[in-house]
Order: sequence, then structure tokens, then C-alpha cells
Amino acid sequence: MFHKIFFSRTLQLLGIFALFVIFGLIYSCTQNNNAGQEGGDADISQNHRFVGGQTCQSCHAQEWEDWLGSHHDYAIAEADEESVRADFENSEFQDGEYTYRFFREGEEYKVEAPGLDGQMQIYDISYTFGWEPLQQYLIDFGKGKMQALQIAWDTEENRWFSLRPDEEPEPGDWLHWTGASMNWNTMCADCHSTNLQENYIAEADSFHTTWSVINVSCEACHGPGGEHVDFVSSPEGQEASKERIRRDLLNGRFTSQMTEINTCAPCHSLRQKLTDEYVHGDDYLDHFDPTLPHPDNYFADGQIQGEVYVYGSFLQSKMFAEGVQCTDCHNPHTLQLKQPLTNNTLCMTCHEPRYNTPDHHFHEANTEASQCINCHMTGRTYMGNDYRRDHSFRVPRPDQSAQFGTPNACNDCHTDQSAEWAASAIEDWYGLDDSTHFTDIFLQADNPGSNEIRARTELSDLIADSSQPEIIRATAIWYAGHFPNMGTTDLIRESLESESPLIRNSAAKAVQNLPAEMRTLVLRKNLTDSLKAVRMSAMQSLTSYSAEDFGNAYKADFRNALQEYKDYLEVNRYFPQGEMNRGQFYEQQGEIDKAIEAYKGALKRDNKFNPARINLAYLYNGQGQNAEAEQLLREVIEQEPEFGQAHYSLALLLAEEQRLEEAIPYFESASELNPDQSRIFYNLAIANQTLDRPEQSESAYLEAIELEPENGDYRYGLLTLYMQQEQYEKALEQARRLQELNPNNTRIRQILQSIEREM
Repeated sequence: MFHKIFFSRTLQLLGIFALFVIFGLIYSCTQNNNAGQEGGDADISQNHRFVGGQTCQSCHAQEWEDWLGSHHDYAIAEADEESVRADFENSEFQDGEYTYRFFREGEEYKVEAPGLDGQMQIYDISYTFGWEPLQQYLIDFGKGKMQALQIAWDTEENRWFSLRPDEEPEPGDWLHWTGASMNWNTMCADCHSTNLQENYIAEADSFHTTWSVINVSCEACHGPGGEHVDFVSSPEGQEASKERIRRDLLNGRFTSQMTEINTCAPCHSLRQKLTDEYVHGDDYLDHFDPTLPHPDNYFADGQIQGEVYVYGSFLQSKMFAEGVQCTDCHNPHTLQLKQPLTNNTLCMTCHEPRYNTPDHHFHEANTEASQCINCHMTGRTYMGNDYRRDHSFRVPRPDQSAQFGTPNACNDCHTDQSAEWAASAIEDWYGLDDSTHFTDIFLQADNPGSNEIRARTELSDLIADSSQPEIIRATAIWYAGHFPNMGTTDLIRESLESESPLIRNSAAKAVQNLPAEMRTLVLRKNLTDSLKAVRMSAMQSLTSYSAEDFGNAYKADFRNALQEYKDYLEVNRYFPQGEMNRGQFYEQQGEIDKAIEAYKGALKRDNKFNPARINLAYLYNGQGQNAEAEQLLREVIEQEPEFGQAHYSLALLLAEEQRLEEAIPYFESASELNPDQSRIFYNLAIANQTLDRPEQSESAYLEAIELEPENGDYRYGLLTLYMQQEQYEKALEQARRLQELNPNNTRIRQILQSIEREM
């Protein structure tokens, strides 16, 4: 049986989930071509009624007025004269080989675009999506699916543009606008409407998506208002205090920091859904599993890289540590800044005036260079033209840029200068700071050439330092998990009992790096953690176990967590990675037929999702269906010819079938594509040795030994080759080296004696 390979799909897929969490589509659809439903069953959420923003307006006129025209108001809207911002006067846009035509027929907005078969078709524009700096357009695609065009309108430059100008995904591809990556229902609908219920039916590959209010209205942040309206309309409500009146709603004027963040985080974070329905007022980690600030979504120092939104950045910051809330800077209804950035007015509402002088920023006053945000809130552009700032509020570190290649604010402006130049200027201005920041520790831990003992010690100290942000300590646990042989086991076990749910969640994931025999012991208590994210992270390390692997005191806990985990897997089935996760789960549970169906489901959703294809090939091989396995591996190589592990897997399969002549070219290409994997060279050597090609075999053995000098298997293989060729002096050299590695091995002593007799 050939080796099983796990890997991530081509890098172009990595940004897709982030691409649509905020600026994805939003509309609610029901059956086939019917419009989305407002009200109905969607108005009930955990026995709380959604009453709609118009009801709120009657008492909260100013808040309503502020909200009108905001990005939340225009998160999604029916396509009409008021909402459409783009040029639909028979305008055209060329994207690769296709020409998109945008036009109107009466009051209807239309687009001519390539369909699933690549042929140009005319589609109705049902909804606008977003307001600025870009606006997207949604098309009803049947079966309850809404798709967003990859051609969007730049509201600042007044032009059409492609969201992926450097790519030309073909019709039918997951990345094409007709594919799942551009599907509104799953990618970000729940962040652009109020009380949106996705309602995906996996067996029919269809949706019955509903909402209470089409856009992000009052109850999206304050929770369902039915009880509040009933109370204030009652005789008791007429005489009640403000405190009692506010009790039925979330996020009133005196909301705590974490309550507010828990409300904003579901949409302003890169996260994975754990449940089908978000319940207002619940803890964020009961419904979502956030992405921590580590590569590849963040730079190793925690700066934003992928489209991660704000949560993971803000929780790193001193602002968060000092109790600053989102609404301290942002008006929660207009979404505008509360004070202008001119002359740093907003920042100076909290910070001392001395920070707004050249003595601090060393630039001319009242210029862009002197603005706090340009040094402490650098940003990146997403979706072609949407510039978003990093909310970790960090101090520029060009010295780290010089050593590790991370970005820094100084060189964002001084592009003609080096990071070393900028670091020197910082030292001249502020003096040398020899203290260790968490970013220094992460950058060292992420560096392959770093001292592992030092990295483990520094990570341990960081995890134990309660003055550090919880998200940083949780990230340190993630890094520590990469050093399982460096005494990190105790760190992980202690962190599983932390008061911080972020730390417990990260530790539960890190357990996957520990020996299998330890997992049931260290994770059994976390199966009943108060937060679902922790319970599901624990289960991810326990999917190959059954209740019988636990003592009687924990069997029921395992069964309950296992059922929760199965439900969680169902939530994300629309995504190819979701089906991949199901396949791996069923495979580990020994339910091979279900695993095969899940892997097939992943490929049905995305025919280029090769992780599922590799795993499916492995299962076919295990069942003796090698022809099917071979075909799958050849498809992987055709789609991703530079993916060395696919070449290696195919070579192993062919070798297993004794087709060594065919296998050798794939071993060779695998070794060229992955020159640091010694096992590839070892198997190449064995194949050549079997075919009586001693020179090629010797060369491959030596390559393997150079990469892994202490591996006895490689030296033993080379030893047998030399003995077959009667090259006893070379054989003796390898035998002696083997004896040094295994001084008590009697078999090696016998081989030495045998060689000496032949010489």
C-alpha cells in the first residue's frame, strides 16, 4: 500500500474564504427562482421574535436616521435606481477571453456573462451587494443559490474591474463566478442580513435561505426585539427604569467591552462556523472558531496578511488591553469615525498631546506622515481596491523587517530606502530597545534556523505571562505544539485548564502533535468544556477513538461530544474542505464507504480540490482498486504538475504493482520537486536496485543519507547494494557506521564478520 499524503490545495484558494466573509453576497432565497423570504419561520430565534427595524424607528428616531445610508443599510439591497451604482447603460468589460455586457431593459438590470458551459448568457441582476469602495451584483442561479459576479464596480474610480485580474478560472471551476467560491449563501450571507438562516440541503445541493431583515438592521447587533417591544408597550413598561428597559436588548449604552466584541466578532473575524444558527447573546466561541494570528493568514509577527478582518488583530493590541471598545472610535449606527483623523483629532481624545508633536513622530505636523494611523495602523488592499487597516496598533519594527522580511510602516512610505536604513533612524530617534516583545518570540519560533531550546523556553515564558494578551498566549501554544519533542507536553496540558477559552481552544488543537496514546488522557475533561469551540477542537484530536477508549466516568462525555462533532461536520458540507473533513472523520472511524462518498462530494463541489482526490486514491488502493487510484493520482499530476507528493504517491502505487520501470520517472520527478525528502530518494534507490541499476541506486542512497545521516535503513540498503556488487570495502565502511549507530545490534556484528571473511 502506498503512503498516504495530506496537503493543501494550490495557494490561489487560500484567500477565497476570506474574500467573501465580509464582501460576499447577501440575499435570501427559497425554492429555485423564488425571491428571498422575510419573516415567517425566520422570525423565531431561540423563542425570541425579530420585529424589524421599522418597529425600532418609532422610538429611536435619531439612531435610525444615523443608520440610514450606512454600510450596514446598504449591505444588500434589491437592484433598483437607488441601490445600483454601476454603469448599466450597455457598458462592456473585457475579462480574459470573455466580454461582459451590462445593460437595462426597462427597470430591470441585466448582464451578459459566460455561464456554466462557457457560453454567453443573459442574467437578471437581483441584488446589489455592498456600497463602497466597490459594489458587487448577485444573480439567482436556481436551487436557492445566489452567485456574485467576479466583475465588480469601483465606486471611487467609476469603472468595472475584475476581482481576480491575474486569474482566468474556467466556467465550471470552483473559482469561477458560477462556482461555489462565489456563492452568496455560504460565503458571507450571514454577515450582510439580519437573522439569516442558510438552510443548506446537502443531499439536493440546494438552499432554502431565509432572513428577518434583508440588510444589517437594528436587531443584527441588539438581538431580537420582540420581548423589548412587548415590555415597553405594556403598562409595566411605561413606568420602568432605563436599566429595566435595556435588559431585553444587547449592546446598550453601557455595554461591556467583551459583550460588544462578542457581537461584532461573528462578522468582523476570520472564523469557521460551528453551528447552523447564531444565538444573540451567546459567547462567540459557542458558535465560531476564530483563526489565530499565525501564518499564513497573518505574518509571523501578527500583522495582517490575508483577509482576516479585525478581531484577531484588535485582541493583540494595547488598546484592547486597556479596555478600549469598538464604539470608542466608531459610531455604531453611522459606522463612521467619531472624530476626524485630521491633525490626529480622534487619537488625541485619549492620548497625551505630546504624541502629536514632531518630538514624537519626527515628521512635519499636519501632514499624512504625521498621522498616527500611518505609523501605527498600516494596512493592505483586498478585493482589488478595498484598503483596510491593521487594528493591532503596533509600533513600527523595521529591525524585524531587516531580519525576517516582515513589513513595516516606515518602508511603506520610504520605498526607496532599506529596512536597515529605517531601523537606524528609529534607533537614532528613540534609542536602542533591547526588551523582548512577543513578536520577537514568534518570529524566532517561525524561523526554521532558530534555536529550538531557546524557542521553547521563550514560548513557555510567554504562555505563562498573564500580562500578555490572551490571543497572543493562545498563539504561543500553537507554536509550542511544533516542538513536541522539546518538553512542551506539560505546557499543553497546563494550558488545557487555563481560564482563557482562547488558550484552552488552542491547546486542544495542539494535542494533535502529542503521541496518540496521550490524547484520551489529556483531553477527557475538555469534552465537557463550557464552550463548543473547545469541545470541537478536542474532538478533532480524538476522531480515531471510540467511547471504549475512555473510562466509565468519561464514556458519556465522549459520546455527547462525538455527536456534536458530527453535527458540526454537517454545518460546513457545502465547502469542499467541509466534505474533506467528513471524509477524514469517517475514515478514522473505519466507515470507509462513507469516507469515499464524502471525498467524492468534495470533488463534486470542486473538481480541483486535490486533497480529497489524494485521500480517495489511498482508500481505493486499500480496497485493491488500484486502477481507480492510479487514475485519480494522474489527474492530480495533470492539474498540479509541480506537486511533488502526487508524483511520489503514484510512484509508490506503481512500485507496489511491480511496475518499476514506470515508477522510476515519477520517483525522479518527485525527488526533483521535493529535494529535501530523504524517503523519496530511498525508494528510488530500492527501485533501481531491484532493476539491477547499481550506479543509479548508489546515487539515490547517498542522496538519502546526506539528507538523513543517522537513518539506519538508508545505510543498510546501501550496504546490501555494495555486498550484491561485491564492493566489500564500501560495504565495510557502511557496516561500521551502522555499528556506531547501533552498538548493541548483534545482526550488524554478524554482517561485519561476514564482510571481513569475504575481504
